[in-house]
Amino acid sequence: MRPASAGLIAGLLSVAAPTVHAAQGSYVYTPTHGASCADRSREGFSRWRCPGPAGYVAEYTDEGNIAGITLWHPTRQQRSPLSVSWRGAGRVLGDKLEWRMMAGTPYAVILRIWRIDAAADGCEREVEELMVLKVSPSGACRVASVNARQPQANEIAQRMSDGAATSPCLAEP
Repeated sequence: MRPASAGLIAGLLSVAAPTVHAAQGSYVYTPTHGASCADRSREGFSRWRCPGPAGYVAEYTDEGNIAGITLWHPTRQQRSPLSVSWRGAGRVLGDKLEWRMMAGTPYAVILRIWRIDAAADGCEREVEELMVLKVSPSGACRVASVNARQPQANEIAQRMSDGAATSPCLAEP
């Protein structure tokens, strides 16, 4: 094969690659704090809402000890009956939320969290996790957690999110 032909073929393959990826699913990142988010806090209770893709919203809460996230599509209902909470530690949550998408609709999200974990012996420790949530128009629930400090944690969480739509909801950490 001549070098010019090889370059043309490589170019065509690189153009086709995003199309294949889009057919399998895609992702969108949104901030968990910042100017695009609306502050809904009241004294002693921090709450803010950030827009997500396809009309979804992510609402975050932090009461100092307990943190949480609620995801839903507000045009379909005023408030989601589902939320996920944890005993916050350290930074409590990461800077961005990864929305896993299929045909323009979110089916899962991945959020980095820091939480307190109580061992069987009563000792507490700070844990950094990637929490995988199943998303539906009416809300979200946790379907998996990945130790964020292990090698390739992001890739593991992304693989786990692929099956989120059919995974059972887990008890809160």
